[in-house]
Amino acid sequence: MSRPPVGRLALALAVTLGLLVLTPSPSWACSCAAVGTAQHVQYAGTVAAGTVDWTATDGQTRTYKVDFDTVWKGAAAGSEKLSTSAYDASCGLGDLATGKRYLFFIEGRHPGAMRVGLCGGTVAYDDVLAREVQQVTGPPGKPLSAPTDEAAPDSSGAGSRPLAVLGIGAALLAGLAAAAVALRRREQRT
Repeated sequence: MSRPPVGRLALALAVTLGLLVLTPSPSWACSCAAVGTAQHVQYAGTVAAGTVDWTATDGQTRTYKVDFDTVWKGAAAGSEKLSTSAYDASCGLGDLATGKRYLFFIEGRHPGAMRVGLCGGTVAYDDVLAREVQQVTGPPGKPLSAPTDEAAPDSSGAGSRPLAVLGIGAALLAGLAAAAVALRRREQRT
């Protein structure tokens, strides 16, 4: 019985791993369970209302700069940067309209990372929904007066995440190639 050449196996493995590592698009679709306002409040670290000042993306992550005016739960500064996936299929919020007020259900709280997602409950501001939130949390408060970086990020699409993924993929491929060469040399000796 003949064994398949090691070089072909290594090449097939390298191509498969390369495709898995270097494929930038998400492979799972977003699926949200239907939950009520009370559950959205419970799961959120911060619940606040504010107006989107600007939005930008690096191709993988979308960032919103939001000017908050009301906080029901958690902590938010008067101005915060919120992040989400740039892809709707990965539960990203999409491109929220600048100048529009939203009711945000946020993972995290100031001063840490603050993420939002499609399944979190964030929607365009609605007085009826705000009253439902208040029934769970009690009266809202004001945002913290903490200084933030006001400058919008570069939205040219040249982010560092794709470069990191390419670097990791290249390192994996180089390692696989070295392993294939070592196996071939060992087989030639025997």
